[in-house]
Formats: sequence, structure tokens, C-alpha cells
Amino acid sequence: MRNYVFSTLPCDGWETEQFIQACRQFGLRGIEWRDRGDQVWSEFSAKQSWRQMVQLLEEKDIAIVSIGSSICVKGNDQDRQQLESFRSIAEAAGIAGAKGVRIFLGNFAARRDAPRELLDHGAIVRWLQAACDMAEAEGTSVWIETHNEYATGRVLRGLLEEVERPNCEIIYDIIHPLEDGESPEETIALIGDRIAHVHVKDGVPSPDPIQHAWKYTRLGEGEIPLKQICSLLDQRGYRGNYSLEWESKWRSELRGEGMAFEQVLEVYVPYMERIFDSIMHERGRQR
Repeated sequence: MRNYVFSTLPCDGWETEQFIQACRQFGLRGIEWRDRGDQVWSEFSAKQSWRQMVQLLEEKDIAIVSIGSSICVKGNDQDRQQLESFRSIAEAAGIAGAKGVRIFLGNFAARRDAPRELLDHGAIVRWLQAACDMAEAEGTSVWIETHNEYATGRVLRGLLEEVERPNCEIIYDIIHPLEDGESPEETIALIGDRIAHVHVKDGVPSPDPIQHAWKYTRLGEGEIPLKQICSLLDQRGYRGNYSLEWESKWRSELRGEGMAFEQVLEVYVPYMERIFDSIMHERGRQR
């Protein structure tokens, strides 16, 4: 069975035992810890409580596979403070044995006509190099999510070559390259060798041509070609995590009847396993 995990984004207020129970009940091997933004990792008390949670999860063979930070780098004056925040989060990742720390680059813009800050690409490259060196010291990596101006393999391939750090890797959030018109074949051909983690979700394009962001749906109810994506990744030898990122915290369309997070978790692993079973069956028939 593949490595299935989930993002803790919709899990505000959960205790450690609830994460353990969810993983046991629904066949998940671990969690992608979503940094809430209010955690001061450098404080002794925070470190101690973090170590205690990590230990409890490890005792149950549940991994914290990554930390999803809210850091967003644009090459501006705020980057220095964000680098210090990254240092603390990388230390927390090292304590947990987490393989990566997620960061964003660029401007969040749901609409194509939204105002955007100018980006300093050279400064972004230098920031990433410094962050990768910090991460390496903690035994972890920098994971750039496919998002914003850096959503596509076309852009990220060049960036990775400029950064020149093996621990600069990619979270393939499968919806965002599609929002920018790049097919899964193109994305995976360009950056498949650097994909460390996959965010699983589904959605449909907006009928409004100015709306850049897709509308999210339950798995199987949208237009994301998840089976094709899984097949392409499998052919490339991808053996990382498939992480359910249920963004009900930000997306009102994911708060309807039958969309409670526990209900979504319950069907996630069976749904993914059916996809992979179908892929393997079709390959067997082609031999």
C-alpha cells in the first residue's frame, strides 16, 4: 500500500490522541503538520511540548512527515524575518524527523486581475539557498509548493537549477499547475525527479475567466485527472506521500453536508487504493 497521510489544516483543537485514532482508524501512516503561525518554536516550553507529541506519535508508529509553514517569500524586506522563522521551524522538523518544511513563493491571487507585488527572483534564489543550508543542518529539506507564480514545472525547473541545492524539493499540489494551464504530463516531465510530496484534492475551473482559482470539490467529483497523475508518478518511481489536503478552513465549498473532515478521511484511503488497483490492472492487461 502507498504512503497515505493527511494535512492537519482542518484539525484545530485536536489533541494528540485524536491524530493517533484517525491514523489507526483510517489506515494513514502519518500527518503533515500545519504550522498555525502562532507557534514560537524557539521557546523552551514549545520545544518540550513538541517533543512530547513527537514521542507519543512515534510510540504508535505515526510519522510527522513534514511541517507546512505559512512562510511566503517574495524577495522583499520581510524575507529576513521569515528566514529566522524558517530556522526555528526547521529545528522542529529535525526534532520530529520530518523530511521537509513547506514554503510558498510569490503572490496569492484568486483572481487574474488582483494586484500583485513585484518579485525579486534573485533575492528569492538567495533566500532559498540560505534556507536549504539551515535545513540541511537539521537533517531536513525545503519543500516549495506548486503555487502562485511558481506553480508550474516550467518555472520551477529553472528555479531548482539556479538554487543548486539537492534538498530543495517540490510539493506537487495537483490543482495549481492546472489552474495555470499546465498538464500533469508537462509538470511531471519537468519536475518529477524533484517531487517529494503530493497534495491530493479535486476541483473544477470557474466559469468566470477572470477567476484564477478553481472551485474545490470532494474527491472524484471534480475534473482533476487523479488517476492519470498517480499513474505518471508511479511510472517515474515516486514513492513519497500522498497527502489529503482538505482546505475547509479556507474554502466554504468544502463545508457542506457530508464534508466533515472525519467523513472525508474515512473514504480517502479506499478511494486512492481503488485508483492504484485500476492502474495496476490496466498495466497487467497491456502486457
